[in-house]
Amino acid sequence: MKNLARVLRDRKPYPLILTCLVFGWGFLGVLLLYTDSLYDPTASRTALTTSFYFTTQSNLFITIVSLLYLLKQESKSWFKYVAFIGLVNIFMTGVIFHVLLTPFMGGVSFLNHILHTINPILYVLFYFFILKDHITQKKLWIGILYPLIYVALVYLLIEPLFGNLLDTQLPDFVGARYVYPFLDPREYDRGFLGVFLFNFGIITPIILAITSLLIYLKSRFEKNYFS
Repeated sequence: MKNLARVLRDRKPYPLILTCLVFGWGFLGVLLLYTDSLYDPTASRTALTTSFYFTTQSNLFITIVSLLYLLKQESKSWFKYVAFIGLVNIFMTGVIFHVLLTPFMGGVSFLNHILHTINPILYVLFYFFILKDHITQKKLWIGILYPLIYVALVYLLIEPLFGNLLDTQLPDFVGARYVYPFLDPREYDRGFLGVFLFNFGIITPIILAITSLLIYLKSRFEKNYFS
């Protein structure tokens, strides 16, 4: 395993190949998302609502991170933080989709597998095998920053301004008005209190725990295979 890790990181062209895979599959996933919206009679509205999904943003985020790496920006002081945000986002995208959302779906399409299975796996490999710099437990809060901002935007911007549009565009999707069912107060007996208890009493601690675990695993990975 140690030899494999060193080969993937240090021997050309393996780092480039893995990075290109992340960029290529990420670009393909986002492209197919928006291309699919072109076949809808209300293409512009569908493209707009597609942009609201955390999945779309996460896949676009890791595509940009991989592009920045290809453009040799990994030595910048901010890059390790951006890369880590991408890791947490895409990891949670995969976990939340398979655990919380697939029960509401009749089946999982190939596109959904690209966005929620293939891309998370590729980016995790990219982060652990290719990237050298990583953050410490003191910067744990960075991992939760983007999800918190996203949730705030759902209630302060997306639902108030585009809730009716989401309901119209996705009439059969549970919780469409709030983008996701677990953010919809109508799905809880206690309304917004239920939303708060579930998302900040259960989901947020889980994300923090996973973030801490990812930081720890990256640190151990670097020590065991590259020190």
